[in-house]
Amino acid sequence: MSLPDPRLWRTPPADSPLLTMAAASLNGNVAARAALKLELDALLDHSADGADDGVQALLRDAPSAECYRHVQQMLAKLVNKPERGEAVIARLFALPLVIVAGAKKQLHLPDALPDIAAVSALLEQHGVLGGGRNFGLGNALCSIETLDALRPRLLRQWAAQLRTGGAPLELAGSAIVVAPGREQVYLRFLVGASVAPAHVPSAMEAGAVVGAWGIPLTKLLTEQLAQAGLEVLPIPRAPVALYLASDAGRAAQVELAFSLFLSNEVRKFRMSVGDPAVVLSAHRTDSGAELRVSLSSVFDESMLEGFRWPLYPPDDCVEITHKIINLLEECRLDNQYTLTTVADDLNARGGRFLTAKEATRLEAAPRAH
Repeated sequence: MSLPDPRLWRTPPADSPLLTMAAASLNGNVAARAALKLELDALLDHSADGADDGVQALLRDAPSAECYRHVQQMLAKLVNKPERGEAVIARLFALPLVIVAGAKKQLHLPDALPDIAAVSALLEQHGVLGGGRNFGLGNALCSIETLDALRPRLLRQWAAQLRTGGAPLELAGSAIVVAPGREQVYLRFLVGASVAPAHVPSAMEAGAVVGAWGIPLTKLLTEQLAQAGLEVLPIPRAPVALYLASDAGRAAQVELAFSLFLSNEVRKFRMSVGDPAVVLSAHRTDSGAELRVSLSSVFDESMLEGFRWPLYPPDDCVEITHKIINLLEECRLDNQYTLTTVADDLNARGGRFLTAKEATRLEAAPRAH
């Protein structure tokens, strides 16, 4: 049973032909898709302020996550589009790093890798950077805020400069403050670019299967980030187009944080009172929307733990629900209840997480197995 989507979507303005085209394109209208591509291409050629404002307004007014993703992915491809007659394409990409770190006292992870050449060599050895030989990878460990600030027209300008032999991208890295106590999940990105003929596979295609190169890269990054008193595990995810990287990295970070939460909390329950009951619920808050997973016990009402999974515009609510359920099944947690309607941010107790007893009173449905 899927959770309801708690996000509020706008009704597209009547004078928004681009969203009308996007809706038709999503429904398989080839002419609408071609027209939308031309209009977005022209939008990116406008003045910097106008282009960025237009793109932001278009995405803000998207009537669904599917429409948001459709426009977003089309923009990501247009960012790299070469000028007519140019034989090569510059592709901007980012490699998300989901970093699990813990320490007994506050420590800092650096804002850059000490040996990016070794990282590039490993990725090239495994064919992750595509078939071209003209590529660059920055050593800065960039934050999600840095990537969120990159507007599509700026990315298009960078791609054009790279195609004509311009200087590589320079982005500032951000150090990580590792708080003392339980392990936490952090997120950083390595940003790079390649210049190659359009028919040559991109890093996004060549590196899509992480299995072959992920473990050796994790080992190399662990060695570069190691310091006394620090437990660190940097987990690389597949390269993604730079314009889409923030959302891809954020999703990977939340999923790993949830997995870590389950591992810690389920162990605690089992050592004390046995398997917890699980409540899945969807909530609308003052700042947005989220899915929640609550763990409780009928034997000890004081035991109540929960996880908040924030939903962003491009997120697929059904896919996230399936990920949550799969992780619960991996933990062999069969006693599950699902709230079939969107719940308030705060419950009757003023809390954010529900016990199984409270969920039953709210007519939560037990999930069939």
